[in-house]
Amino acid sequence: MTDTSKFRRLTAEAAPGMTRAGTFLARPPHRPENRILASLPAAELGALTPHLQLVTMPTGALLRHPDAALDHVYFPHQGVISLLAVTLTGETIEVASAGRNGAICPVLSSEPHDALVGAIAHGPMRASRIPAADLHEILPQVATLAPAMEACREALLHQLRQNLVCCGLHSVEHRLARWLLETSDRLETEMVPATQEHVAQRLGVRRTTVTLLASKLQDGGAIRWGRSRVQVLDRGRLEAMACGCYPTLRERMRAVPPAEPPAAASEMAS
Repeated sequence: MTDTSKFRRLTAEAAPGMTRAGTFLARPPHRPENRILASLPAAELGALTPHLQLVTMPTGALLRHPDAALDHVYFPHQGVISLLAVTLTGETIEVASAGRNGAICPVLSSEPHDALVGAIAHGPMRASRIPAADLHEILPQVATLAPAMEACREALLHQLRQNLVCCGLHSVEHRLARWLLETSDRLETEMVPATQEHVAQRLGVRRTTVTLLASKLQDGGAIRWGRSRVQVLDRGRLEAMACGCYPTLRERMRAVPPAEPPAAASEMAS
């Protein structure tokens, strides 16, 4: 078993008392804000919708424990979900993430446990979720959903591979700039909710290291770091400080998954 005391502190500090995804609402709106769901034809989205549950989650809500299987697949409407690799002693590092342009599902379809990987909400979250078992049964009935889910897995695998290269070859300064850019992209805003402690846990470094590098980025005019959020002030300057993994992964991710809903889905929503 994994010693997840540090991982539990990560979730508890952000959302006291939260151990699972928080408030259950209703079915998703007719016009899904998640682009994977919005890309489905009207009839297929209609078949899937009764199985979806809309949930809201505070920062740090635990969606999946590192020692457990991912029992639900999540389609973010707002916010970002982080996949964190957790060591046997509880240290963490982010291996992938998804915003409303993707989904959180088992990275390997043959291995639903994805051992030693946990999932938490980065910032306030709103997402549609479906039990993984239900999704497996529905896939044959929803022709376009299977390739969409495969695209989501591919996007997560792209990130995992690129992060492996990045962590081994690039400095923490370059990785920090890249993480801020990518998280901003997935949130689709220049304001990134983050404390230096949370960023340190995602980069797998000490908080003091993030503090020093954040000051350098701030002094250079690229960002403004407040108590619990970072504002990207000069994206061009931040991109110049990031490693080459940022543009490389951005190009790969543009191919998956679909970015705009088809006309059929839009017509049903109107």
